[in-house]
Amino acid sequence: MRRYGAILVLAALGGCAVAPVAPPPFVPADPSAFAAWTASGRLALAAGGEGGSGSFTWEQQADSTIVSLRGPLGAGAMRVTLDGDMLSVTDGDGHRLDDGQTRALLRERLGADLPWSSLRFWMLGIPAPGGPARVVDAGKAPLRVIEQSDWRIGYDAFRPELGASLPTRFTATREGVRLKVTVDEWQLTPAAGRGP
Repeated sequence: MRRYGAILVLAALGGCAVAPVAPPPFVPADPSAFAAWTASGRLALAAGGEGGSGSFTWEQQADSTIVSLRGPLGAGAMRVTLDGDMLSVTDGDGHRLDDGQTRALLRERLGADLPWSSLRFWMLGIPAPGGPARVVDAGKAPLRVIEQSDWRIGYDAFRPELGASLPTRFTATREGVRLKVTVDEWQLTPAAGRGP
């Protein structure tokens, strides 16, 4: 009798079990839907046997990009500005370098050349326009993989924001370079007429 009662209890508990909730369907971001966006979080970069980590704030408005890096990764503080094809860096002391000097400084500080113009799209979980890309979506991590310009970007987590699936964790790798990005906060400004 005692065993019969235990079976009934187990059956009742089994009936109360909640089925796992499926993740929301993946909705690729449309950059034209945002007048501007800001992402903040943490990143780690390893290249040439060395590495560092720090925090970042990425501000994007149309073709204008401002990335503020803080912590050991940027050897203090550093602000990277990309406006169209013009790249500049302002260091923690307020000194600004342009173009050729900038790329050399970034390579020295970060240990690698990063594809800044493509990264603004990879931050949104989509390929950069104007070049071939292979995209694979899956039901488990990595949930999405983009292969473009000899880089492989694997996305482990997304969250819905303004109707789009935006990355919260991804890793970009290329020939001994590994960039890991964790986005803690997204702030989106809808384009005119594209509000929620």
